[in-house]
Amino acid sequence: MAKILFKKLCVKCKKYYLPDGSKMSQHGYCPNCRISKYKCRFINDFGYQCQNNPQFLGYCIHHFVSSPVKVLSQELKKDKL
Repeated sequence: MAKILFKKLCVKCKKYYLPDGSKMSQHGYCPNCRISKYKCRFINDFGYQCQNNPQFLGYCIHHFVSSPVKVLSQELKKDKL
């Protein structure tokens, strides 16, 4: 049988969203509210945000150096629009 997805109410912004398989989604946070601007933007495999302080374009030094240039340029374009 096909899995039926019901919309959940976000704990933080009070908007409805379709849950995914991440831990933060199971705790009731939509994709927009999962990312804190005071932490690194990198999301790990478990769906949690990196706990380091952002230093370059919202990323910590480790994740900024290890991420591809294409991803960073797409982030810049997305932020400017």
